Amino acid sequence: MFQLIITEFIKLKRQSIVWIGIIAVFISAILAAFQSNSNDGNVTYEVFYNNVIWNNFSLAFPFMIVLIGGYLINREYTDQTLKTMLTVPVSFRKMLIGKMIVIGILSLLFGVASFIISLLLSMIFGFGGFSAPILFKALYQITAIGFLNYLAVLPIIAYFSRKKDSFFAGVGLAFFYGFCGIFAAGRNLNDVYPITSGLGLTQYTNIDLSATNPIIGISSLVLMIFLTALLILKSPNYEKVMAGSEKKTRKKKVK
Repeated sequence: MFQLIITEFIKLKRQSIVWIGIIAVFISAILAAFQSNSNDGNVTYEVFYNNVIWNNFSLAFPFMIVLIGGYLINREYTDQTLKTMLTVPVSFRKMLIGKMIVIGILSLLFGVASFIISLLLSMIFGFGGFSAPILFKALYQITAIGFLNYLAVLPIIAYFSRKKDSFFAGVGLAFFYGFCGIFAAGRNLNDVYPITSGLGLTQYTNIDLSATNPIIGISSLVLMIFLTALLILKSPNYEKVMAGSEKKTRKKKVK
């Protein structure tokens, strides 16, 4: 498994999909900067990074993680490498697990990148209120919520990885899934809804923390992990996967 993970990171060097993640977190931070500037009075870094977190979980991270994850898995179809992997042999399930671990690591790295970008933009826009505790809190919350968003969308990645090019539908679903988090955040659905459960778990200050329940929040994410494991266990074998992929390719050629 370790060698499989290393191989996936080597593959990433030849692909530009990671830059989409960087662009997504940058746009999220830029949008947060303008949102913060619209407030009356002096804007502190704490206010700014809280807006960054809001944009990350509701707009950037869910769709971005599914897009990158789906793309990495879909490349095995488009590059016709599934047949090669069968001769190694590496099971389809093992390949999925390896790629999902890589996506999880990337989610953490994108969280760190989001923190760095927020820090640089706060200096450019002149947001004050820096202190060591605030910076550590920002790094922890931005990174943790990004990773918890990854756990929340795992079933989408697992389900839409079964067929070639089906991850595009998963990306659309993930965007809608994240956007609906705006309406769940800070309400009784905050811990139940997987996308927003991380807000209570990380003590995000822009919601009513008295209404959060960590046990429910953890349970909703554990359920997502369980659903993902079930989907992976029920994933089709190579023969069915390749048969569906080749059938779809032939249909396109006929058209």
